[in-house]
Amino acid sequence: MARDRRRPARNRPTPPPAPGTSTPPSAPRPAAAPKPAWRETLDSFGGLSTILLLGGAVIAVLAMLVYTSQNSGTGSSAVSEEPLMGEAITTGGAGNHVQNPAQLVVVAGQPPVGGPHFSTPQAPGAYDRPIPDGKTIHSLEHGIVWLSYNPSKVDEAGVKKLQDLQKKYSRDVILSPRPDNAMAVAAVSWERLMKQDGVDTKRLEQFIKTNRNRSPEPGVR
Repeated sequence: MARDRRRPARNRPTPPPAPGTSTPPSAPRPAAAPKPAWRETLDSFGGLSTILLLGGAVIAVLAMLVYTSQNSGTGSSAVSEEPLMGEAITTGGAGNHVQNPAQLVVVAGQPPVGGPHFSTPQAPGAYDRPIPDGKTIHSLEHGIVWLSYNPSKVDEAGVKKLQDLQKKYSRDVILSPRPDNAMAVAAVSWERLMKQDGVDTKRLEQFIKTNRNRSPEPGVR
């Protein structure tokens, strides 16, 4: 039987058009669909990525403002024009920096309200242990209010009320136990002292708002 010796057909490239002839036109592309109105508006503001970036920045600023308001006490540390509260105690004005606690002006049974003090002030905050009188006097000079209590005369519930009050005015108030106090609670600003037999948060808050930043060096934090 004779074999078919024909070679298989190969795909050959289409020959170029002869000179003088034109290439048939290709099929026209479909026209792009018009953008919807919302997309036109979005693009006019820089696109989705720009909007998201600006939105994130706005959220960050708002979060910072909320954090600041929650950690700076109620309102700003404004200076009241109401008469100062508490007993007036003269210490001779702003005192010098000293290192020896014996040089402080401290009356037995009550916290100091001014006079010579240590070079480093005590930072505002709620402390669960006694703090140096000399450092706190320096803070009073800066307009801070010091709330101190005798832990043997104030129960746990009373301490919690004081802590909540300090948190509300965290930039302007120091809270600490002071076993040497003869009274249950003492509120102190520069050369002013208010004594309490219990925890009267309403009066204490009024003292803070009235007496803060009325000192030789107000507003230093």
